[in-house]
Amino acid sequence: MKYLVLIFFIAFICRASGQKAGDIDLSHWRLELPTGYKASEWKLSNFQNDRFAKPFFYLDTLDGALVMEAYPAKGTSKSKYTRNTLREQLIPGSSEKNWTLEEGGILTTELQVVEMSKETTKKYHRTLLLQIHGTTSDEQEESLGISKSISLPLLSVYWQNERIRVVRRVLKDPSTNGDDLLKKDSWENDAGRYFGKKVSFDKIKLRVEASDGRVEVHLNDLKPFVYKDTNIRKWPFENYFNVGNYLQTKDYGSKSIVKYYELEASH
Repeated sequence: MKYLVLIFFIAFICRASGQKAGDIDLSHWRLELPTGYKASEWKLSNFQNDRFAKPFFYLDTLDGALVMEAYPAKGTSKSKYTRNTLREQLIPGSSEKNWTLEEGGILTTELQVVEMSKETTKKYHRTLLLQIHGTTSDEQEESLGISKSISLPLLSVYWQNERIRVVRRVLKDPSTNGDDLLKKDSWENDAGRYFGKKVSFDKIKLRVEASDGRVEVHLNDLKPFVYKDTNIRKWPFENYFNVGNYLQTKDYGSKSIVKYYELEASH
């Protein structure tokens, strides 16, 4: 009898401790799978037994890593490619509240690309690992007279050519001001930058620090990329972090696997 009580007590503690994947707390993240399926909070709390999560999203019990697999799949997502991503939620179960650069945010992660398919040219495909994503606030949408939010990334970090590449949004015209800053066509991608050292399929540490007028991207112990110009100062949107394995191809037979050992967002 005592043995049974102990089992029930342990089960209750595990359930009450929230959504966990190894050492990763999933309670502040929402999952979107390559099928287009969007997991609610309660689904993520039991993702190991969720038939929708397999085979894309699961825990490797041997090394405690959260595994995210991606390959082109038919689904309901309107994204250009099929995504396997976690979207930050400041309030668990709600995507309404986000943060500004003035409020700031830090994303810390340890990850490993363990498998990546190749193009017909034998060049590796690429995947999007993380983003600072911007979206209009309720007040901005009311000011613009729109009912649907405007959304675009401030910063994107890719695994590309066995290296880490950072791409960000910059203004086409640096003199742009006011509501024009909220228009998608006011912004464009810059040329992007590679960290010099190849990471290939090694385990790496990435940290993104966002604050008022400044964004930093850190890879392992290399010199960070620091952005502190007009584009950052004028960024008008609220923000959230996106993390995952967003494979950037529809090629038949393409596939990528990324393992996350650590994932934490703080504000």
